Amino acid sequence: MTADSSPRPGARDPFLDNARGILITLVVVGHTLECFDVIGDVLGGTLYKAIYSFHMAAFVIISGHLSRSYRNEPRQVRRLLTAMLVPYVIFQMVHEAGKSLLLGEDFELQLITPAWTLWFLLALMLWRLTTPVLRQLRHPLVFAVAVSVIVPLDPDLDSTLSLGRLAGMLPFFVLGLVCTPQVLERIRSFRHRWMGALVLASAVLCAFLLREDVPSSSFYLRSAYDDEATLPWSAAVRLGVLVVGVVGTLALLLVTPRGQSVLTVVGSRSLTIYLLHTVLLLPIRYAEELPGWVESWWGTGALVGLGAALTAVLATGIVGRLTRWITDPPIGQWLIRPDAEQTRQGRG
Repeated sequence: MTADSSPRPGARDPFLDNARGILITLVVVGHTLECFDVIGDVLGGTLYKAIYSFHMAAFVIISGHLSRSYRNEPRQVRRLLTAMLVPYVIFQMVHEAGKSLLLGEDFELQLITPAWTLWFLLALMLWRLTTPVLRQLRHPLVFAVAVSVIVPLDPDLDSTLSLGRLAGMLPFFVLGLVCTPQVLERIRSFRHRWMGALVLASAVLCAFLLREDVPSSSFYLRSAYDDEATLPWSAAVRLGVLVVGVVGTLALLLVTPRGQSVLTVVGSRSLTIYLLHTVLLLPIRYAEELPGWVESWWGTGALVGLGAALTAVLATGIVGRLTRWITDPPIGQWLIRPDAEQTRQGRG
């Protein structure tokens, strides 16, 4: 692929959309395996660990790259509110209401502690708000790694405002932020794409061999360091997880299709899929009993297919149109002052 195959400025990049299409499919598959409680089995645990070793790292890196132009301009703030903050509040209420109904508990709305997967919306919003500051740092990646390693020293670190993951995954966001289009083009045009497939296959093999020794929670990057482990060891594990996430992301980008494909559509609707799939999985997540067939190897395979099928359904245009009022509510004009919008347009 030559340099002139890169997308025009302002146009969607099918390469990145394809990557996000693969990643959101892995997200749904991973959550399906988790909800059906097969991650303790050999096959389910191997697949789950392999997915979690890099899939959110890749999502955050791509999000950081797509945030390079963020300047806290009125139109950008408007988009931030309508695509992230408002859906976060809406789906936080949906999750809490679903939990209340399914478990027979009283409804308790908690906005500062994200429900299940909603941490990503909150973290992404905060990362983008800090983008102008991060871009002014002399060595932003060094700063981000230091934050990721130092913050878990706080024993009270928890899920409040996603602070654990906000700090833990900051290096991934900053890496995407400092990754220039030229660097991305080098990855896109790299000829030996088989190396990416080899690395991903190795990730599955390592996940199988280390399934009982390395907990999947190591890749969540959300908690304080374990009191039972020494500080040097904990810091080394954190750095290792960061490296694994970056290597996995590079491998994924190498095997990602370059041009338009069915994954392009899926990737362009990844946020809608991300928000909706967890709502559909809530009854399974809180179910008291699960069908016995999921405990077999073929049951795990069926769950992988189920996750992929659910992704495909949620990526359809009709689902997007029917749910846009809740996943991307058109209320930006009520949130941003008209004079701010007019000032921006006048400068343009």
